[in-house]
Amino acid sequence: MKKLNIYLILAALSVFVFSGCEEEKGVPVEGSVKNKMQGELVTLEKYENQSVTVVDTIEIADDGSFEFRIVQEIPSFYRLNFYRRQYVNLIVNGDEEGITVKVDGNDPQGVPEITGSRDTDYFANLVELVGFQNQQLQEINQQAIQARMSGETETVQELSQEYYEKYAYYQQEKKDMIWKMVPSLAAYYALPALDQEQFFSFYDSVSQEFEKVRPNHPTTVELSKMVNAGRSLAIGSSAPEISLPSPSGEIVSLSSLKGNYVLIDFWAAWCRPCRAENPNVVRLYKEYQDKNFEILGVSLDRTKEAWVQAIEQDGLIWKHVSDLQYFNSAAAETYQINAIPATYLIDPNGKIIAKNLRGPSLEAKLKEIFG
Repeated sequence: MKKLNIYLILAALSVFVFSGCEEEKGVPVEGSVKNKMQGELVTLEKYENQSVTVVDTIEIADDGSFEFRIVQEIPSFYRLNFYRRQYVNLIVNGDEEGITVKVDGNDPQGVPEITGSRDTDYFANLVELVGFQNQQLQEINQQAIQARMSGETETVQELSQEYYEKYAYYQQEKKDMIWKMVPSLAAYYALPALDQEQFFSFYDSVSQEFEKVRPNHPTTVELSKMVNAGRSLAIGSSAPEISLPSPSGEIVSLSSLKGNYVLIDFWAAWCRPCRAENPNVVRLYKEYQDKNFEILGVSLDRTKEAWVQAIEQDGLIWKHVSDLQYFNSAAAETYQINAIPATYLIDPNGKIIAKNLRGPSLEAKLKEIFG
């Protein structure tokens, strides 16, 4: 923060020292606030080291105008904080001629008008796309829920297929958009729009491109760490062994189920979303259990009593294991589970082919495999 302020001061002083012969350094960020509040402040903040640092704070002029000048050495991610009522993200490379920002003080949730930053445009376009896609998928999901409640089995199957097809199309659409951004910093911030586990190979490809273009940039270093950490559980990798006690005390291993498609289901009796999903999983298991499909339930419960009771109450008629160590379970640590429900789908050769499938996505994937 202090370093940036010093640069700003030195840049301003250079105008006087050289009597206008040298241009002021940095990228000018000019803006206007329609319907501003009296005495309202705007703060320029920078994202770095997974935190937000204040660069400068100024009072917006009576006519709603303001101006910052950003001096930097590498492409960086900033945001304008309008009195904690509205935040505007900016990606600044350092070679922009000038960036203009327009916001409406009466519409804190509105979309700001930003010009002059290609990378910011990239990011804004992806945000808009993701919002539209999520709305479309949510509508289909709600329709499927209503159909299931009404007992319209055929409609549920049709909607599940539509959901899966649109989901796959939307994921590819996001991949294409992000790849066009590379090596823009916008690509790094856009990647979370895709699930890292499901699209690990894509993350890896983006990471390699960043290594080529800006190997020492902090985002490149962070992305490389992220990719390397997920490599052992990437789709296409061999599923790590699980070997834990069943409710009867017998040791059951994942490898003993090799030759089948296996859904590893991390759950717990205390997990409401898990219990709500169980009827759907039971239905699918009954449909495909005679077609080379198995489930290995891995409980993150603390007590055997709660675990066994939930199995009986929900009618979970597949194999179950647990060391009753909550999130400290050996299996949970191996599979990097930090939230449940969580699933891994394994093929007959023991390879991971999908992750975190639930509801319509699980049903569609099993239908794709078994017909």
